[in-house]
Amino acid sequence: MTESLRRVTPFFLAALAVCSPVACKHSRTPDAQPSVQRASVVSVPAPSASTAKPIDASDAVRGADRPAPTPRPALCLVTTGGQDAPVPDLLEQAAREFEKGRFEGALECAREASRLDPQSVAAHHFRGASLAELGHLDEARTAYARALVLDPDDPEVLRSAADLHVRRLGARDDLELALAYVQRGLVRAQKLKDRALLKDLYLLQAMAHDDLGRPADALVAANRSLDYDMHDREARREKGVALFELCRFGEAKVELAKLASDEPDAWAEHYLGLIAERSHDDVAAAQHFARAQKLDPEAFRPSPAPSVSAFAKVVQEEVSKLPKEVQQGLTQSKFAVIDLPDQSDLTATDPPLSPGILGLFRPPPDGAPATDKPAIFLYRRNLARAAHTDEELHREVRDTLLHEVGHLNGEDDDQLRDRGL
Repeated sequence: MTESLRRVTPFFLAALAVCSPVACKHSRTPDAQPSVQRASVVSVPAPSASTAKPIDASDAVRGADRPAPTPRPALCLVTTGGQDAPVPDLLEQAAREFEKGRFEGALECAREASRLDPQSVAAHHFRGASLAELGHLDEARTAYARALVLDPDDPEVLRSAADLHVRRLGARDDLELALAYVQRGLVRAQKLKDRALLKDLYLLQAMAHDDLGRPADALVAANRSLDYDMHDREARREKGVALFELCRFGEAKVELAKLASDEPDAWAEHYLGLIAERSHDDVAAAQHFARAQKLDPEAFRPSPAPSVSAFAKVVQEEVSKLPKEVQQGLTQSKFAVIDLPDQSDLTATDPPLSPGILGLFRPPPDGAPATDKPAIFLYRRNLARAAHTDEELHREVRDTLLHEVGHLNGEDDDQLRDRGL
């Protein structure tokens, strides 16, 4: 799951996203926990065919933080006779370089191929895939766009473009664009009856829906992906996460426990910890969280664990710093700090709110006396998990207070998001 994405919630309940469940996945900065860690699978076209099998680039890292590779000689640019290499030869060498993880070399060959044949979809596709692996995300986006201008419905390019927007970019607009790419790719993939391509497209669809806070749609897409490969670990993980986000905790536990039993899985352990925590089994939760951190220390860095009294002090300090009109809003509500959201609050909407919400505004029920006050809640454990330092914890508490009082004053999620909340 980064600056946290704020969940768009239906009806009157407004919630903040948390970095441990799926909601945070998608601005994806290194300083916050993403939701489900994904190993990139980038597909690029084979030089002699219109479609290609995925090329495993599972060692790829998200974003622009990848260290620059050591420069290497441009061996693919000319033949031994000093003439330009034929485009098919350049694409074949680009494929070999890419498969070996030599993305600079693949990029050189793809660039030369696109220079010689600007109408080559494959050349622009290879350029995009190589640029993405090198962390040049804007250039990768442009390369894919050029390929799609030439063939708007090429399912392999659409898969790679969707992969870029889901796994590496991840803002809301990127995720919506990824869903559009997937939908277009599915049309031709279904005509081709390409099971591997269909599996990947439905998986990307599940990821995007999960990240956009649409777990019901994510669950449907994950199940469709599993129809083509019931053993795919990413699809199984997405299914477990979607069930968790739908507050179907028993089913989520079964799915994620199977995943973790097959082989160690940091994200399955993390979500199993969240489920145990909701069941008030703090011993089991601590064991799952410790295993997740051991398996993926970068994703699951330690977070502050303030006691109830220490957290109350943080809240008091942040309340005292709020503008007077915000403080007045709090006095007009039933304001409380509790450990985790009640399931009845989460399931008061359809679909449910994320169990990882940081705060909640609950208006009086319809028909309640005029003297009834609305309620504002902060969730101690979720807020602590959303921060890695005391400074971040203070900021999350402050922003959550401002967000929920904003709802008290009639602002909706779009207005709050525009204000950075």
